[in-house]
Amino acid sequence: MKAIKLASNDNVATLLGDVEKHEVVEIISADNEVIAEIKALQKITFGNKIALCDIANGEQILKAGHSIGKSITEIPLGQLVHVQNVRSERLDIPEAIIEEIIKQMGIEK
Repeated sequence: MKAIKLASNDNVATLLGDVEKHEVVEIISADNEVIAEIKALQKITFGNKIALCDIANGEQILKAGHSIGKSITEIPLGQLVHVQNVRSERLDIPEAIIEEIIKQMGIEK
């Protein structure tokens, strides 16, 4: 499976298909060159983000060269980057909605 890293300073890549836990993911650049391979720590569905490095608690999440939120916990390399470990700085999503998203997506905590 592949994931695309849109900008050189991004710390996440977007999955181009579903990936199973422990599956190796090829990280490609915007120029379609393989730049890394990482192992997914959990099942991640198409269109979601995977951590390209260990991300510290409180660190900006960078996608396409722009901050899309801040981590609320440490996020290890290969983990799904989503509502269970990131909060938007633009939109305040109620905790009940976040819990429902986690439940509906079957996200491992």
